[in-house]
Amino acid sequence: MSTATARPEATLPPGTPVITGWSAVSPYGIGREEFAAGVRAGAKTAVKADAGLGPLPSSDVCTVPGFDIQEQLGPRGTAKMDRLTALALVASDGLLLDADGNRAVATDELTGVVLGITMGSLENVTDFLRQSYTNARPFYVDAGRIPFGSLNHAAGATAIRHDLKGPNTTVAGGRVSGLLALNYARRLMGQGRATKYLVGSAEEFSAAHAWFEHTATASGDPAPLLGEGCGLFLVEQAEAAERPPLAAVLSVETRVDIDDDPGAAVTACARRALQRAGVDAGEVWAAVPCAAPTAAGRAEHEALAALVPADALSRVPSMELLGDTSAASASFQIAAVLAVAEADADSRGRTALVSAVDRDGAVAVAVLRLMGEQR
Repeated sequence: MSTATARPEATLPPGTPVITGWSAVSPYGIGREEFAAGVRAGAKTAVKADAGLGPLPSSDVCTVPGFDIQEQLGPRGTAKMDRLTALALVASDGLLLDADGNRAVATDELTGVVLGITMGSLENVTDFLRQSYTNARPFYVDAGRIPFGSLNHAAGATAIRHDLKGPNTTVAGGRVSGLLALNYARRLMGQGRATKYLVGSAEEFSAAHAWFEHTATASGDPAPLLGEGCGLFLVEQAEAAERPPLAAVLSVETRVDIDDDPGAAVTACARRALQRAGVDAGEVWAAVPCAAPTAAGRAEHEALAALVPADALSRVPSMELLGDTSAASASFQIAAVLAVAEADADSRGRTALVSAVDRDGAVAVAVLRLMGEQR
């Protein structure tokens, strides 16, 4: 028997951005359904690393199972493609195409792409530099890999693959980049520079990334269990949306922790985001921190625990289950909220809060109104 509580239909002001579709390529598998099933089950994703990755600081990883670039995208143009770009392309296919590969979402000349990352494909960059240092001449390098080393390659390749001619942007913000991307899209759509957006963030797992994170781990922090993947959303303006909205983006706030007090920064950012959304903290139905395995991540969780109802923090399973997915984490947090809401009749009209903190002091919080139909 349903315990759903009747509540009035949400009324959205004109220009409110709404999420009308999403896809995910994650440690749960390739596709939205795999992600939703894994999140609802609270399943762990850690596995033993493939021996082909070479020596790693940790034997356990949270990689996308069975992800092979050429198997997913075909042989054309993929021989030297980096994993980050491939994850973004497969996620964009899942968002815009149907099961037969036909376009399922209409786009126009002002449909844009904004993708959040950390440093792009670190494996590609380090391989290229290694060639310059170790080959007979510094310029004896594989020039065909140069395009894949640029920070904006994944976003550009996504636009080219789907003939998207609107604004194309890459936001490099680490764990907060998914929320920075959402805020970027919100602002450009509000200025009339885009009609709809593919918004999300991506991170690849590689040996180079694993060793980088290992050496950057603070003393006393656990060794990071790294994950990877890409989460993408279709964002439109409420009055022009061509598909039923799943969630409305009520506000996105950002802040920089300049006092070395991430808890205070998260609290201030969350309060400001809730105020701008017109929502009381006690009304938050689900709150999802990024679960970063750092002091900032622990401070983030404590800050939200002191701000929102206790059951809000447990409504969506912890993102620890996916490993530390860095730039992809905020997009996975939003996707997890949508996945849980789809299966809960009581979620309609409720408010969700998604937060993220990065080791460099960046903080971001988004407040969403859940509006989708339940499955």
